Parts: sequence; C-alpha cells; structure tokens
Amino acid sequence: MARGNTVSTTTGTGSPQATPRASKVPQYTHAKLTWPTQKLVWLVSGGLALLIVAWAVAILASDQVGFATLAPRAQVGVEAAASFSRLFGALVLFLIPSQRAGRRLRWVAMGFIVLGIGSLVFGYFRSLLGIAPDQNTLIYAALVVRTLAGALFVIGLVPVSPPHLGRWMIVRVLALFCVLSAAAVVGTGLLPQLSLNPDLELAAAHGEAPLRGLTAWHWTLSMLPLGLSVAAVTGTGRHLREESVGVWLLPAMVLQAGSQLHNLFWPSVYSSVLTTGDLLRLAFAAVVVAGAIFELRRIAEEREALLEVEQEHSRHLEELAAMRADFTAMVAHELGNPLAAIRGLTKMLGTGRLSADEQAETLATIRAEADVLAALVADVQTSATIEREDFALQVRPVSIDSLLADVVAYAKTLPGDHPLTTRFENRLMVSADPERLGQVLRNLLSNAAKYSRPGTPIEIRATQRGTRVRIEVVDKGYGIHPEDLDRIFEKFGRGRDHSGQRVQGVGLGLYLCRRIVQAHGSDLRVQSTRGVGSVFGFELEAAS
Repeated sequence: MARGNTVSTTTGTGSPQATPRASKVPQYTHAKLTWPTQKLVWLVSGGLALLIVAWAVAILASDQVGFATLAPRAQVGVEAAASFSRLFGALVLFLIPSQRAGRRLRWVAMGFIVLGIGSLVFGYFRSLLGIAPDQNTLIYAALVVRTLAGALFVIGLVPVSPPHLGRWMIVRVLALFCVLSAAAVVGTGLLPQLSLNPDLELAAAHGEAPLRGLTAWHWTLSMLPLGLSVAAVTGTGRHLREESVGVWLLPAMVLQAGSQLHNLFWPSVYSSVLTTGDLLRLAFAAVVVAGAIFELRRIAEEREALLEVEQEHSRHLEELAAMRADFTAMVAHELGNPLAAIRGLTKMLGTGRLSADEQAETLATIRAEADVLAALVADVQTSATIEREDFALQVRPVSIDSLLADVVAYAKTLPGDHPLTTRFENRLMVSADPERLGQVLRNLLSNAAKYSRPGTPIEIRATQRGTRVRIEVVDKGYGIHPEDLDRIFEKFGRGRDHSGQRVQGVGLGLYLCRRIVQAHGSDLRVQSTRGVGSVFGFELEAAS
C-alpha cells in the first residue's frame, strides 16, 4: 500500500471478485409511466371512445349522414393498408422477448395476423381476382375473422398470466381460422340469413342510413366480436396501470372496439362499400404501426443494453483470468522468499558452527519468516471465508478497552519501533465481532507501520458520536499515492511505496478489512495527504 494526497470515500470493493458475476440480462419491461402520463393516455382513449359512440348516435339520429358510401378504390386501399399494417405489427410483437410482456403481446400479435390475413384473403385478393360471393357469405366471413381475433386479444389481455403461445398453438390457431373461414364460405346456404337487403352497394349509393333488413341473427352474432373487443379494452386498461403493455395498445383496442360498434349498423364485409367501421379499422391499423415502431425502438434499446452487459461481462472474465494469473505469481513469490530464508537458516543451524547468540538470532528470524507465511495463509483463508454466502459475524457488546489492549500487545511485535498511543473514553462499548474487528485493527496497524519511517508514532482513537462510535488509525507516514486511493481496497490491489515503486505482497489486507467492516454495516474510508500521513476510519453501533 502506498500513500497519496487526496481524500477517497469509496463504498465497494472496486474490483472483480474471485468468482465470475452472473450477467444480468435486461428484462423486457415497458417504460415507467408517471401518473400524468397515465392520465393523459386514459383521457385520449376515453375521448376516442366517446367520439366513436357520438359519431354512431349522430348517424342514427340524422338522415343527412350515413354509415357507408360507395368507394371501390378507396375500400380496396383501406383493406390493403390495414392488412399489411397489422401484419407488420404482428411481426414486431413476435420479436419481443418471451417474458411477461412478450407472452401477452404474442397473443395480440396472433389477433393482428388473423385480421391481416382475413383482410387480404376476403378483401384485397378477392377484389383483385374479381370473385364476388353473395352478401351473407362475406358477412359470415367477416364475423369469423373478427370474432377469432377478438378471442385472441382477450386471451392475451384479460388474464393475469396468459398461457404460453408455442409453435404448435400457432399452428392450431391458424388451422382453426382456415376451418371456420371455409365453413363460412362453403356452408352459407345452410346458415341463417344475416341481411335481407339484396344489394349493399346499391343501398350505399342511395345513401340509406342505417342499413335496413338486418336480421336478429346478425344482431346476435355481431354482439360476440363487440363483447370480446370491449373485454380486450378493459384488460388493456388494467395492464396499462401495471405497466405490462405499451401505451399505444389502449387507444388501438378502443378503435378496434369502435369499428365493431359501427359494424352493428352497417356491416363492413370486404365489398366496394366504404363504411365508418372501415375508417375506424384504418385508424386502428395506423396506431398499430405507430406502436410497432415504438416497440422496435424499445427492442433496439434492450438489445443494446444486453450487448453492453455482455461486453462488460467479457471484460470482467478477462480481468479475472489476468487477476488469477497475477495472484498465482504473487502467492508463489510471497511463499518463495520466506521458504528460501527458512531453508537457508535451517542449513546454517544444521552445521553446528553457530554460537548461542547466533543460534538465538537465527531461530528468531525463522520464527519471523514463519509468521509471514502464517499471515499469508490466514489472509487467503479469511478471503475465502468472507466471500461465502453463509459468512456470519458473532456480534456482541465489546469494550473498546479490551479491544485496544490486544492491539497494543500486537503493536509491540511490529518492526520499526513505532510508539503506539490510544485515545478513547472509558467504558466505551460497541456491537461487533471481537475476533474480526481485532483482525481489522491489526491489519491497519501493520500497514501503518509498514508505510511509515521507523520510530514514527501511530495513534488509535475512538470517539462516540450519538449512537455511533468512530474508530480511527492515524499514522504520520508517507501518505497514499493519488492513483492508488481506489486500488488499495481492491482484491489483490497493491499500492506504491514512498519512492513510487509497487510494493510486494498479495494485496488482501485492506480488501479484507473493508469487507469485514461492511459486514458490520459500516464502511472503511481513508483520508490521506502525501508526505503527511493517513487516517483510516470506520463507525460501529454503540452498545450499552
């Protein structure tokens, strides 16, 4: 550890841990909506609903306006635009990750697919091929398409947890769509009449309002897609409050339900008649396109965030590999020096040529080198212990007096003859694990002695501040190099000495101190001035 001239107040270890961190994959979530934003969405959607209902009432109340007009080219354009817009929206929604929101929106996407294919097959392609089935066939086909789409919307938007939509379920839905559509087309003659008006185009050309001749079967069957659409609106509103669907979906569902309402009075049946229901479906398709673009942007942001996380994880793994290699080299080096010294000294003892004083000095040196090895092994063991999930402290009331008494005894064994002074109030108590806290104080004292000139005093002081007791180790050493202020708390991090050279050592001491202090609910901080000294301090809960 080296010393410097700035203040650092870090709150974490600042370096990768010994085991790789799990990559946190961004979860697909919709943007957090503030209450004003939610209120605005509800106001817009509610305004749309009121406008749609008022429009229908105005048409019913006045003979000057109508639900439909004869416009073959416009109607074909509406069908094409609505079809491709819905299919585009479905494609985008299927790109969303299959989590809570993704599973819900997949069912919505299937509803878009059914509506899109229905418009293409019965509207656009039929017009291009010049096929002209009877009016009741087209009404039944429209009811099949909109009822099935409404059911898919309800499955996705009403339940709290929608079912999974897998590959085989998609195949079943499409197969059901084909079977029901074929039954509507082929079996029309066996089904009840829905409209007694023989020519919708003629009625539209004469401006009849509303369509006369609708049977009870029409009103009954048309209530099914309308009811499903209203249920989808309700479900969307609930999930919008929970922020599990996009804000665009609520107005889209309102427009979809509005088109079903207008279809009650003048069925939109893929003919050359352009109805108000068709216009609402076109508006619905426009909102779907806007929502799909919104979701595409969100998906891009999610993918970008995921890429950044994976890149960070890759960098972390590279750093971890390099760190492990350095650690192996450091441990080998730190073990090698004491072992070589012990080996040489034991050979000297084995010669029998040393005097009594020389033998005593040699044995003392061997014990010192053995202590270095024991300290290294203890640091490695402690590092492994505090990183375990079941690491726990044995916290109890501890007197500062007893803690510092052990530390004072330890200070006498440190090299450099550093006078140690203590300053604290009598009968001061803290809640702590005495063994772990003693380890912290011994490490801090050892570093203070190591990075100070021989004979430089060291002070330990403890002062109570309200319900907290602050403990500080103060030295008048070399100070910490500015670039090392964060590094000294890293695992395997080593600072520089007073000459600017990297010091030897594994670099676990201060890392372990900070981790132990953090386990006590505090943090180890340092204040340092280059050439003046350093103050390492932390706070603990006072105990009675």
